[in-house]
Amino acid sequence: MRFRWKLLILLLLISIGPMALMRTIGVRSVLQFRDTLIEQIRKTRIASEQEKLLLVTDAHALALWEARSQVEAALMAQVARAEQLIAGPTVSGSPVYFAGDFDSDTNQPGDTIVSSMHFRQVKSGRMEFLPVSYAEPVFQFSPGIDPVAVADDVARLSGMRETFRRLSRLLDNMAIWQNIAMENGLFSVYPGHGDMPDGFDPRRQAWYQQALENRRPAWSAPFVDPATLQVVIAVGMPLFRASGDIAGASSIVVPIRSLVENELFPRSIPAATQIFMCQLFSRKKENANRVQIIAKDEQTEARHRTWRTVQATEWLESADNRQFEAFLRDAAAGKSNIRRMRFEKVDSLWVYCRANRGTFFVLITPYEEILAPVRSAQTAVQERIDAMLAVTHYGLIGVLVVTIGLALIFSRTVTRPLWALVDGARRLGSGDFGVRVEIRSRDEFGTMGEVFNRVGPQLEEMQTMRQSLAVAMEIQQKLLPRHPPHIPGLDIAGSSVYCDETGGDYFDFINVPGNKKELLHVAVGDVSGHGIPAALLMTTTRAFLRQRSAMPGSIDIIVGDINDQLARDVEDSGQFVTLFYAELDAGRRKLQWVRAGHEPAMVYDAVADTFEELRGRGMPLGVVGSVDFDVEQRLLAAGQTLIVGTDGIWESRSAAGEMFGKDRFRTLIREHADRPAGEIVSAVFDKVTDFRGSLKQEDDITLVVIKFLAVLPPPG
Repeated sequence: MRFRWKLLILLLLISIGPMALMRTIGVRSVLQFRDTLIEQIRKTRIASEQEKLLLVTDAHALALWEARSQVEAALMAQVARAEQLIAGPTVSGSPVYFAGDFDSDTNQPGDTIVSSMHFRQVKSGRMEFLPVSYAEPVFQFSPGIDPVAVADDVARLSGMRETFRRLSRLLDNMAIWQNIAMENGLFSVYPGHGDMPDGFDPRRQAWYQQALENRRPAWSAPFVDPATLQVVIAVGMPLFRASGDIAGASSIVVPIRSLVENELFPRSIPAATQIFMCQLFSRKKENANRVQIIAKDEQTEARHRTWRTVQATEWLESADNRQFEAFLRDAAAGKSNIRRMRFEKVDSLWVYCRANRGTFFVLITPYEEILAPVRSAQTAVQERIDAMLAVTHYGLIGVLVVTIGLALIFSRTVTRPLWALVDGARRLGSGDFGVRVEIRSRDEFGTMGEVFNRVGPQLEEMQTMRQSLAVAMEIQQKLLPRHPPHIPGLDIAGSSVYCDETGGDYFDFINVPGNKKELLHVAVGDVSGHGIPAALLMTTTRAFLRQRSAMPGSIDIIVGDINDQLARDVEDSGQFVTLFYAELDAGRRKLQWVRAGHEPAMVYDAVADTFEELRGRGMPLGVVGSVDFDVEQRLLAAGQTLIVGTDGIWESRSAAGEMFGKDRFRTLIREHADRPAGEIVSAVFDKVTDFRGSLKQEDDITLVVIKFLAVLPPPG
């Protein structure tokens, strides 16, 4: 049965079909659309909120790392000045204050004030602020220490006051104490204050012991500051005397609250989100981990969020054991992630990331809070659907009447041009590119006929072009070396992979006429852009290079002559060629090279496990004529590998937008250094392809690898 009769019967059946069935089908479709739309909105909302919360958490963790670096830099400056003073002569005359001066109120510095940074909560619950001096540090002796025995160190360390002041200003109230604890029992702290606990000995504190075990700044676990009773962490370093003996340790003490308070959280997270700073504790006997809460937000209302450090032991837990165990594994590995599990019996979204060594942030948001906008959207969509159904109830009746009349009138008008297009498509598919259809109407069918009539010549032109590109690709591939040269003591391999049918990368191995077999010229070039224009310029460059290399002259003269030729041809076109051109004397183990704007080649020494970049001065070819190029040289030895590539390798990107990079490239060379040169080239190309995944190759890639296999006879 022909289409026009099918169309007529179908339209008539629709026009006389029961309206109830029509409306039922329509309602069902609309409701399905509603459910699909709401589900999509829900998924989008959850994904968006997850991404935002993870971004906020990562950003806050990054800010914490930056603050940590700032404190470490201040500590190193503090240690350097302290070591300088204890190694110098004793200087007297400056006033010295002791902790007891603050306790007795008899000999306090003139600037002593009550500090809002230095407070503690007493048993009654009220806050007690400590008087401190930002002009002077104070000294205290550990139990059993003779003050006379450490008097010289007191005089020397009194010179720290200006360094303490300057570093305190740079830290911008981030730290509460700057300490120096000597091995002989002397203790100095800035800003100056009293209220030291009886029998206090800083040498017994964990930060002091940890500092003596490290040469670099070492961060302690959170602990309770004995003076302010705040939860703090300290970063410490050892102090050395001029003789090299340990003199003591210095530290900077930072309250947890000053690290975690940040406006980023209140502005960017849902109001019901709870924020925790946690630390992972390992239970060796049970072979398990637990998460202790160090600090958490005190108020969930966005405008009034504050942080409260947790002094009593408080653990972060969830009833969803499987997800919580996965969360613990992520925390132990320092991995950021998002998980859905219950918190305090509420279905919640957990977002967490590493904040410091052993600590991490956790943001917990109830799913009801995340999905609140979705419920509002669902109500609005339902109201619109109800209004639409009311309108269609009456509109369908009129549509049915009109459909019957139009079906009788236009069924033939519609099917006639369709048959013409079908017949033309059959002929076009059989290879008749000159076929034409005659559709005289001025509607869409007429437009389709005009488009169809242009398709044949375009297909014919495209087929011709593809045939030409196939020939061009075959010719260009033949211009590249089919086999590497065989030179005793060397393992040579090279390959190019183009992103289009033709490309602009080029490599070549040239045996210089009239020279011994051990002398080889190696060229690796990269033309700007890719495709046919780059292939034409690459072919021209190869011809110039082959022709000029056959004539006498050093490699810098050869490259200069080629540049002059190219500059005359492409100087005003904006195209250029980067080239690494080298002369390798295998017998003398000597390498000379010219780098004309190309990425530096590398020499990998497998014995020393080192990479060296072969640099040199020279601009790309074809930019401007009459340019001098520098010749660099060095000797090569057995176990060393020369690697020359184009930037298409390390600039390849993954689906996530990450660049392959030279570090990953060097690691790959190191892992396959014991393989033949050809396998190294194949391994690099395979790794780049796997890294790129489903993405299309965006640039040509070329790699040449030359390995020195054995020790050759000495030169001469």
